[in-house]
Amino acid sequence: MSVVPSATDLEELWAELHDTQSGSVSAGRRVRRVLADSPHHCFVGVEYPAARRVFSVVTHDVPANATSGLLVTSGVVVEPGSLPDHGATLDLVLRTGAYADIFTALVADLLVRLAQVTAEPGGVVVNRLSEWQRMLAGISPDGLSREQQRGLFGELHTLSYLFLPTFGPDAVYAWTGPDQQLQDFQFEHGSVEVKTATGHDANRVRISSERQLDDTGPGALFLVTLALDARRGGRGVSLPELVHQVRNQAASLGVAGELEQRLVRAGYLDTQSRLYEDRRYALRRRTVHRVADGFPRVTEQTRPVGVSDVVYTVNLLAAARFLVGYEDMITILEEKA
Repeated sequence: MSVVPSATDLEELWAELHDTQSGSVSAGRRVRRVLADSPHHCFVGVEYPAARRVFSVVTHDVPANATSGLLVTSGVVVEPGSLPDHGATLDLVLRTGAYADIFTALVADLLVRLAQVTAEPGGVVVNRLSEWQRMLAGISPDGLSREQQRGLFGELHTLSYLFLPTFGPDAVYAWTGPDQQLQDFQFEHGSVEVKTATGHDANRVRISSERQLDDTGPGALFLVTLALDARRGGRGVSLPELVHQVRNQAASLGVAGELEQRLVRAGYLDTQSRLYEDRRYALRRRTVHRVADGFPRVTEQTRPVGVSDVVYTVNLLAAARFLVGYEDMITILEEKA
């Protein structure tokens, strides 16, 4: 199998191709072939005079939906093209510099996919980009917001320390937070919503809808709350460090690919990880509540008529009688029918 360049390798290649200090660069493209041992002819390049980054795949079958420019994001487009001595190509073009991180992640992923197949590459590229198009729907070129970073940290911490050791590969499949489901984890015998709290009042958590703490569905419903100290530098774990830890766990369980899909859908890209490296989280406390009748909440059954799109805050001090140990939660979730 051909050596597949990493995102870092690709950045270095584009930097070399973009180096114009040796003199003026005429209109056209400067390209470098990658996947040299592959049957596919793949090139990274820079197109002048606009100095746009381009990824080109030689193909004899340009899919119809790419002939007019397939928009992957507002800053990345797929277009038909050509290269001297090679003929027709399918080109992925970076139109806006703000999307450079996303563009690099896309190209790195496409190269992994192309290195694994011998099929005509045009259809392979477009099909994979269609998947990315859905996954990238909520991803910003500025990365995750502070709140999104903290929320993802909470879900991954719970996955790593509570669920992967017990449920193995099933824990990754149960992680539904990236798909904006009602709860962050959905197991056969119950669901789990994960909340994080920082600052002085770690007993207050924000609930985003009247259905999030509704336990009328199958199985038990639990609320896991992580009280975190978040600060720049110092002790604790950064989000990229936790992602690395969970990736190692998923790889040992044979579900690395499933985890990667969910990370992207959650808005996490390796090419943006530098944005999160200086913020570290230290766990102060973890609490688990079993949500049942009497728990302080708003549901579809209890909200006033005419009220919808409910967002509210729960003071967990008022839910002390619903506290359970995390071992009790695990026992219920893994209960055999």
